[in-house]
Amino acid sequence: MVTSTANWIAAVRARETRRHDRLFADPLAEALAGEHGAAMMARSEQASGGENRFIPVRVRWFDDATAAATAAGIRQVVLLGAGLDTRPYRLDLPADVDWYELDRPEILAHKDPVLATTVPHCRRHTVAADLAGDWGTPLRASGFDSTRCTLWLAEGLFFYLAEESVLGLLRQTATLCPPDSLFLADVMGAAGLHAPAMRAYRDHCVRNNLPLPFGSDDPATLFTTGGWAPERITAAGAPDANYGRLPEIGSGPHPGWPHLVTARLAQADR
Repeated sequence: MVTSTANWIAAVRARETRRHDRLFADPLAEALAGEHGAAMMARSEQASGGENRFIPVRVRWFDDATAAATAAGIRQVVLLGAGLDTRPYRLDLPADVDWYELDRPEILAHKDPVLATTVPHCRRHTVAADLAGDWGTPLRASGFDSTRCTLWLAEGLFFYLAEESVLGLLRQTATLCPPDSLFLADVMGAAGLHAPAMRAYRDHCVRNNLPLPFGSDDPATLFTTGGWAPERITAAGAPDANYGRLPEIGSGPHPGWPHLVTARLAQADR
């Protein structure tokens, strides 16, 4: 299911790239998505009743936040559950950024041949590991340095994990980096998990013994419990998470809405 989801998200990025008013350009997305990804996107939108307008906004928000963090001096980035992401190739990142993509071997095996003839803008490292197991050891073996400030990215990831797994991930990352490291994530609102459009996916989870989709209307407490200090929490549709694509809402948390979270590791958290 996660592999199919990665193809689906790539298909969404490919469609966004074809728009005249696109929020980003990902020339590699179509090849990564393949026919399977396009079919997945079509089935998902048929089941949910329409296009998911949040995903392109989410991609652009992570793009902007990543660019800001590296411009501010962070030179080590870890993308957790990397899927078919292509940011090292499509973002104008500093050449001395070490970018670690962590995901299961079969996903990286599908991805790397498509990227083989393209040169990333920074130093890209792939880490074949399952987040459900020991991923810290292979991350360090790939060159990750726990003494360097790190930007952790969890885009579209928490939704697929059980709450205890989300907290475990936050706590483990907090032990692997120094203060002033950053964690960026999106957190679905709890109310939306029971919407009619989610019924097909919830049924799939039950049939396949997978965690039910995760969401929280209190992302601040979630991150604080996980050892990170929330620095900014914005809801989809707020001025800094809209880009003219979503219904406009005010700044700050909005229960029931997807949230985009920036958290910082403070000295007290060590």
